[in-house]
Amino acid sequence: MDTAQNIITEEHRKDLEQLRSFLTSRPRDLLLLELLLQKNCTTKAILEIRVKDLFSCEENKSLSLTEKGEGPTITPAIKNSFNQLLMHGDLDQEDFLFKSRKGDKQLTTTSVSRLIRTWLQKTDLEKYKGLSDLRQKLGPIALPGNTSGGNADSNPASFDSVEQESINQIVYKKLIANIISGSVPPGQRLSPNKIAEQMQVSTTPVREALSRLEAKGFVTHHENRGWLASQLSRSKFKEILHMRVLLECEAISLAATRRTKETLRDLEEAQRYYEQVDQENDPVKLFDANRVFHMLAYQDAGSTMMLTMINQLWDLSSPYYQILFRQSLVPKPTAGIDHHRKIVQALSDNNPDEAKYWLKEDITKPVDFVLRLFDMYAKSIE
Repeated sequence: MDTAQNIITEEHRKDLEQLRSFLTSRPRDLLLLELLLQKNCTTKAILEIRVKDLFSCEENKSLSLTEKGEGPTITPAIKNSFNQLLMHGDLDQEDFLFKSRKGDKQLTTTSVSRLIRTWLQKTDLEKYKGLSDLRQKLGPIALPGNTSGGNADSNPASFDSVEQESINQIVYKKLIANIISGSVPPGQRLSPNKIAEQMQVSTTPVREALSRLEAKGFVTHHENRGWLASQLSRSKFKEILHMRVLLECEAISLAATRRTKETLRDLEEAQRYYEQVDQENDPVKLFDANRVFHMLAYQDAGSTMMLTMINQLWDLSSPYYQILFRQSLVPKPTAGIDHHRKIVQALSDNNPDEAKYWLKEDITKPVDFVLRLFDMYAKSIE
């Protein structure tokens, strides 16, 4: 009996990670999933949450939604998803956290049901029959301290290990977010003691996070100087773009023959938003809008591993765009909008060859411009 229960729990754990991985490029949807998985509040109550409610709520505390009492517990996963959402665009504190596409009204429960069906279809998890099934089987796993289907009190040590793992992940995500956004400039020294003090944690999770970042190329460690944010490298940037072309062209080729009507609709909306942001002269916001468009274009490729690798390459290239574009007065290329329109048309036509061609153009055409910015940046710091 116990063995069967453990097998089922492990399967559920993998399913939850698959869902989370699929929604990584859509932080608002990921945040909605994390909140919906908790059983102690209704979908309607969750849809009434405003941005300011999460701003003012501490981690591992219950969010007070209505006069009826406590709402969901703000788990590390919920807090991380909210932080990722903040990085993707400007949010007004009075906004509903989950707004409809039409105006500023809150999302409806019908729209949520439709969203959940889409998530399950695109991750091949249609064995779950809606929200109630997800809550019953995946909900307990989503809460800190629940690592098995057994009695949580039977193994107190397991709670500590999960809690520690969550702290490590939080520290890692905060560090990588600051590097990707350009808040930590290349070459800046990263003191584990200072970072630990600012985050109010011990130095152990900070050092572990820095080691993970070093393995991914975001930081370097020098015997005498300690940890440093990695310097921008011309050759490394070209290598990242080369890998992006290989993986992303394959992803969009697969997606072109499998794309759904929902994805095409979301992609068209993302393109309209990209064109709107392009008029605002905010290169950082434009980069984020561009990333959302690309991840939507690939999401029907049917390969979670490929999408994860593509996201990692975007993370690696982000500091180049964020820092260079933010510091440059040189007019940026305008071809991206046309490329995006051609990509949308190719996906609408289920044409993988056209989709690959215009995607490659979109990635490679701005290279000379970015390398020109890089040379200007390199001279400015000599």
